[in-house]
Amino acid sequence: MADNFLITGSEKLASRKNFKLVGRTEKFEELCTILTRMESNSVIVSGPSGVGITTLALALQARKSDSDAPFDIVNKRLFWLDTDGLFGLGDNDAIVKQFKAIFATLNRTPDSVLIVEDTLDLIDALRNSGLMHIVNALTAMVKAKKTQVFLEVREADLTQVLKCHSDFRDHFTLMDLTEPVGAELEEIALHGARDLEESYEVRIDPAAVKAAIDMSSKYRSLDTGLTAAQPARTRTLLDRGMARYLLRAHSTPPLLAELEAELARLTESGSSSGNQENAATVRAAIARHKAEFAEYQAKIKGYYAAQRDGEKSIAQMEAQLRGLEEEEKKRHLDDPAGKASTSDGDFDLIARASGYATPEILKLRGDIARTQAAVDENRVKYKAVTKEINDRLLFTASMVIDEFSLISGIDASKLKQNDAVKLLNLHGSLKRRVFGQDAVLDHIDRAVKVWRRGRRTDRPLPFLFCGASGVGKTEVSKALAEALFDTDKALNRYDMGEFMEKNDVTKLIGAPPGYDGFAAGGEMTNSVRANPYQVMLWDEIEKAHPDIFNICLNILDDGRCRDNLGRKVEFGDVVMPMTTNIGADHALRVGTGPGDLSQDEAYELTIRDLKKAFRTEFLNRFEGRENIILFHKLNMDTIEKIVFREISRINAFYATQSIDVRFPEAQLREFCDKIYSPEIGARGLPGRIKRIEAMIVEKTMADATFGGTLDIGFDATSRNFTSNWIAHDRKAA
Repeated sequence: MADNFLITGSEKLASRKNFKLVGRTEKFEELCTILTRMESNSVIVSGPSGVGITTLALALQARKSDSDAPFDIVNKRLFWLDTDGLFGLGDNDAIVKQFKAIFATLNRTPDSVLIVEDTLDLIDALRNSGLMHIVNALTAMVKAKKTQVFLEVREADLTQVLKCHSDFRDHFTLMDLTEPVGAELEEIALHGARDLEESYEVRIDPAAVKAAIDMSSKYRSLDTGLTAAQPARTRTLLDRGMARYLLRAHSTPPLLAELEAELARLTESGSSSGNQENAATVRAAIARHKAEFAEYQAKIKGYYAAQRDGEKSIAQMEAQLRGLEEEEKKRHLDDPAGKASTSDGDFDLIARASGYATPEILKLRGDIARTQAAVDENRVKYKAVTKEINDRLLFTASMVIDEFSLISGIDASKLKQNDAVKLLNLHGSLKRRVFGQDAVLDHIDRAVKVWRRGRRTDRPLPFLFCGASGVGKTEVSKALAEALFDTDKALNRYDMGEFMEKNDVTKLIGAPPGYDGFAAGGEMTNSVRANPYQVMLWDEIEKAHPDIFNICLNILDDGRCRDNLGRKVEFGDVVMPMTTNIGADHALRVGTGPGDLSQDEAYELTIRDLKKAFRTEFLNRFEGRENIILFHKLNMDTIEKIVFREISRINAFYATQSIDVRFPEAQLREFCDKIYSPEIGARGLPGRIKRIEAMIVEKTMADATFGGTLDIGFDATSRNFTSNWIAHDRKAA
């Protein structure tokens, strides 16, 4: 009976067509070594969902058939536990009985290895059924070396699994399976793409696989539904993109779509004789391709209709045949002679074996066989036509990017830019978003380019942004996230005001063993493990507890740290700006008047203050203080640009409601002159400008169909806006 719930390795492998382990050579060798050891030779393999733990287990069975397979592995008898089938019995007594039979099978089988695919599901099922003593029995078998156990555990569930039995840590070896990267990931993804090609019967350009790896790795901070680990994320993105591509290609062939786009371009570019001649050629090609595709569609629909009718006809004839055979069986059994000959057997079996059947039954069987042959032949023709169409298709990198653009909301034109182009455009991207800090942006631009394209290290890129509030320190961080990763959602911000106590360090790397929240890991380390490509902003760093800087020193020096669970976290692709208000007083004194400071003098005084607040080794981590940057105070021209940008954003948002705002330049300048304060910076301006938006909201709430222009003025006496609504002339419109 145990065989019902123990799946042998050969049966499991047979369910995976063309299985092959690609990459993971080191991890597979490590697993084989653990299983052949004398002590602690059972294993708990943990990792994020989709990382390939099940594939690693199947590779053990596949390895046994290799000509050079070591007999230590060949001798292993692998069994997979059918947890769902076992607990589907629903009866505790039956479940216990089956587990006893399973354990007996494992005990009497030399070198047996039990593989459990989702260990937490098993433990939860045992706990809910009150059968946790089965875990004790299994652990006792492991301790007695009667069997070995391979437990697959999702990374997030590891602590819960280890808690269920105190001997797990002593008698099981923990093995962490991390995501593949670089050439190994590409090799695995290309192999997986061949399965998709076979399923969809469409070729995949290797460049599409590389694009899928790039998209699914670089933009992990976005909520795109690609939540599994690599390589599963890449495969999911390819699968989604191919499904969408085929739906479109089987509706309008790509070549036909290209010709129609070309015709539209020629039509728009003018009616010159050359254009007209080219347009005529394109129209003829469009007509030819439409006729050809219509012929394909007619064939496919015809084959489909014949297939449907044939299958329906077979179902009807089979029902008729069953009725005739039942009648003949009944008639035969009613005959005293027939009753004696079939009392111990099935009539249909005896009749077929002896060739006994009525002419009507024989005819019906022949009709079914002929119809089935026709259906099979029709299916071959259908596949041949669809193959002829699919052979013309190619799934490309551009299609992967278009699919990712749809699910991420990032414009495809941004996604299609390679890193070199993004870096070349970095300075312009930053300047479009941050005003009045040109020297700062020049410095950041140089540092990022050297970090990304120069002599690479495993360390993150750190900056320490100093200066007054509201001068653009946080905005630069957001601009960096948008420029490097196409969205400011790639910014991960930590307010150091939340890390002022000694025990707050546990929020970053996780609580110590025995403390609440230990299983959850650290907020910062979990973030980087999930998304290694990000801009991590540590805001107002001077507020952090000194213990925070011990972690920071390790990250900035080695580019890595370990969380509370002992997992190594790599920071080599993280930009780490930190902000501080230290130096604000000196930055505000920069000017050309009596008693004012030069920018260099303000910087030196800021460094002096930083030395008082932070340890020397911490300041030296910013590329020997090269990346300690003092932001200027904003001049009036910059403030006017910021206000104008905010008004433009309001107009862009309400354009769909036919509402626009006019703020005359003279009035805007007076507003900035009276409202702006260098101590507050630009931070207070958007809040004040929301008063203008409040006027729009009130107007549209009173009259949802209103369209018009809001003329804004500024009253210097009351320090408030004046307004005048001008309704659009609907008749003129």
